Amino acid sequence: MALVIKDRVKETTETDGTGTISLAGAATGFQSFVAAIGNGNTTYYAIEDANGSAWEVGIGTITDASPDTLARTTILASSNSGSVISLTVGNHTVFGTYPAGKATFLDSNGILTFSKSPVVPYATITGNTIATASNVAIFANATSGAIDVTTYAATSNGGKTLIIKKTDSSSNTVDIIRSGSETIDGVTTITLSHQNESITLMSDNSNWFIV
Repeated sequence: MALVIKDRVKETTETDGTGTISLAGAATGFQSFVAAIGNGNTTYYAIEDANGSAWEVGIGTITDASPDTLARTTILASSNSGSVISLTVGNHTVFGTYPAGKATFLDSNGILTFSKSPVVPYATITGNTIATASNVAIFANATSGAIDVTTYAATSNGGKTLIIKKTDSSSNTVDIIRSGSETIDGVTTITLSHQNESITLMSDNSNWFIV
């Protein structure tokens, strides 16, 4: 399952209540959710109730069925104080959108701007660890003994960064060890010896480099 965003996706529905939406087909000149997003994938959606006043924005899960459906998986905003709206009886509009709260854009100076501060995945460790591609930062507390942090493979992960920081004041080291036969700035191991010492690595799709 993947989050997919496509242009010009709009359908109608006569579903009422707060449950899964049965889709009635693409509006003229638009794509259906199944055709554009794909079965089992998620997307950002908006609903306009036929009453003209209720609305909902969320993340929906698409199912190819008879009829196709959109499950209202996560509500991001709505006219019902951020909760799911109860659709009235009528012909409602459902369309793909890109919520303002999720947007990134270039400002007038060409600087990348986030509508919200991004959340960086991190892990706090106290023992030997093999990093994963889901880790951006690792905070290593070596109070109880030296720690080995093995990088995940640089191969197939070009452009990804990995930050490792030693947080404790002990004399125990944090050793950053290469994955397999790859290197880190041409060597096999980098050692952090001092409290608050850190290193930022970036993959070139073959090896790791200090940046």
